[in-house]
Amino acid sequence: MNVTDLTPKGKKALNVWLDGCKAGFLESREVSAYGLEIGAEVSKERWQKIVADVILPRGKKKALSLLELQDRTTKEMHDRLLMADYTEEQVWDIIAYVVSFGYIDEHRYAYQYIKNHARTKSRREITQALLLKGVERDLIESSYERYAEESTGAEANASAGETGERSKGASSVEEDAVRRFVAARVKGTEITQEKRRKVFGALTRKGFSYAAIRSVLADYRIIDAGDEIEAAEGWF
Repeated sequence: MNVTDLTPKGKKALNVWLDGCKAGFLESREVSAYGLEIGAEVSKERWQKIVADVILPRGKKKALSLLELQDRTTKEMHDRLLMADYTEEQVWDIIAYVVSFGYIDEHRYAYQYIKNHARTKSRREITQALLLKGVERDLIESSYERYAEESTGAEANASAGETGERSKGASSVEEDAVRRFVAARVKGTEITQEKRRKVFGALTRKGFSYAAIRSVLADYRIIDAGDEIEAAEGWF
């Protein structure tokens, strides 16, 4: 292989190009120490040793520093390492290292994300956010059901045992989020029809279910003309 280019990376590093492809980056002093200059020949074995001895250890340290700040999904870590100029192959080697120690755990990530946001976001919003982070849909669904079950209480869940009861738990989680959304916008337990329509529209756009919205808004008394329809089954 031939060194076809050396391009600056910040002030103290250089991206090394071998046979026209970006092969990784080294500090300028390391480039000099290894005798890497444009036109120089580098055997595959020698470059692999440089990667193993210098580039991958640095990449693993980078990954661990990113994880110290916050949990990340595989996709998030992949994208951050690519942005840092590690090659695709190097990225996956680094990810395999941190995964082997349990530092990336998408089951844990999905559950914690749901736990942090279930009180304020709809299930659809949460699902879309996690999908964008690279979490698989099945994993999201199982994590959401786990959270719903745990949030309704271990004893209630143990005695229920049926799928319908588990769904009820998920519904309760959603209703809690809807209730907080409405409470932040409506003072007391009375609401005008116009305000109710606006709140309903906002909730549906956020992805909350019709059943959860209706269940919560049923607790509010309409105070303007048309009070007589507040209890009507088909108000919505």
